[in-house]
Amino acid sequence: MMIDDKYENIDSLIEAFQQFSKMNWRTTTLWGLKPSEIRLLVSIKLGVEREGKKAQTVSDLSKLLKVTSPTITQMVNSLITQGYVVRTTDTQDRRISDITLTDKGEHLAEMAVTRGRDTFKGMIDHLGKEQSDTLMQLLNEVYSYFEEVSRQHNDF
Repeated sequence: MMIDDKYENIDSLIEAFQQFSKMNWRTTTLWGLKPSEIRLLVSIKLGVEREGKKAQTVSDLSKLLKVTSPTITQMVNSLITQGYVVRTTDTQDRRISDITLTDKGEHLAEMAVTRGRDTFKGMIDHLGKEQSDTLMQLLNEVYSYFEEVSRQHNDF
């Protein structure tokens, strides 16, 4: 049986994607925190900078990181215990908690942002600007494709 040439590299493509799941970059702890906690600190920092607000809510962070509010609350509680964030009650609506970075949290988030940007600068140096731009475009298209597939599967 002849496979359509368009699909001849399908197994290699699947293997290329599977390589990322085997990398340890998502599971290693950095500065004694879980990767998800560092992502949360960075999200608070960048969210505050981007939106010009003093704080982020659990709901803001939940939408941004695409995880449930209870998951964010659990991470926030851990980060409060470790002294990286503080929770204050919104003065207008007591049901809303504002999450802000402490100086310690701000410092760690800044280090994480710098490290992440340096890593991707290295990748751009490795690939070159043109291939990096193409990769970014392709990854965004791949993400959109998988989002659509996910939506279709959820419609059943």
